Amino acid sequence: MKYNIGITYNHSKENAKKYSLQITNWLKKKNLNVKQISTSLNKNPNLDFIICLGGDGTMLRTARLVSKYSIPIMGVNLGTLGFLTDTDLSNLYLSLEQIFKNGIKYEERMMLDIEIPTEKKVIRTTALNDCAIRSVYDGRLTAIDAFVNRYFLSSYKGDGVLVATPTGSTAYSLALSGPIVYPTLSLFIIDPISPHTLTHRPMIVDSKNTLEFSCTANNRKSDLIVSIDGQENYILEKNKKVKIKVFPKTAKFIRNSKYSYFDTLKTKLKWGV
Repeated sequence: MKYNIGITYNHSKENAKKYSLQITNWLKKKNLNVKQISTSLNKNPNLDFIICLGGDGTMLRTARLVSKYSIPIMGVNLGTLGFLTDTDLSNLYLSLEQIFKNGIKYEERMMLDIEIPTEKKVIRTTALNDCAIRSVYDGRLTAIDAFVNRYFLSSYKGDGVLVATPTGSTAYSLALSGPIVYPTLSLFIIDPISPHTLTHRPMIVDSKNTLEFSCTANNRKSDLIVSIDGQENYILEKNKKVKIKVFPKTAKFIRNSKYSYFDTLKTKLKWGV
C-alpha cells in the first residue's frame, strides 16, 4: 500500500526541523507521499497518518487540529516527559517499517466537544486532555454552577472546575487528586480546583451526559476563563454557559508493538515505584 503521510513538528524544539527533513527524505526514497502539516487545516488533508515530532503539547495541538478528520497520529518524543509519545528517534524507522509491513494499528481516545457562547457567536472547539473553567483573577474565589443534562449538580466555590478525559486523567486532573483512568474508556472526570469546602471531591460521569457550567453569582461581567488543554483560552461572560459533551470522533494514537500503558505509568510518572 502506498501511504499518504503528514509530518508536523514543534518549531520551538531544537533540531525538530532537521529531523522532519530527514524523515521526509527517508519516506520519499520509499516512493511515499509526504505532506508538511501547518498549524491550521481548512480542508481534509486526506492522510493515512501523521508523524508528530515534539512532546505532549505538540500531540495535544495535533489531536485538536485533525480532530474532525480522526487521522491516526504517531507521536515521536523530542520533549522531556513524553507521556503521550511512546516512539523516539532511535526506534522511529523500525516502527514505520512495521506499519508498512503490517498496517496501521492504533488506540482510540475520546475527546471533548466544547461550546463557548459569546455575544456574537458560539465558539466550538475540542480538547484531548481537559477543559478548565476558572477565575480570571488568580486567587479570587469564584462560584461556578454545574449542570448534568440541565439538572443542577452543585455550585463549586473555589478556583474553578476541571473536566478531564481519561487521557487527561494523568495531566492536570492528577494534580487535583483525580483518579487515574484507563485511557480507552469514555467518561468525564469532574475535578474541583482548590475547592473552598471539604465536601467537593472529584466525580466520574458517563460521557453520554452533557455538562454545562456557568457563572451567575459573581459581580463582574467576565469572571471566568475557559482553558482548552492548557493551550487555548476564552472568556466566559456572566450568565453564559459553556457546554461540554463527548466529541463524535476519536483521537487515534499509533502504538508500537511494545507499548504498555502500565509500563508508561511506571517509567514516566513513577507510579507504584
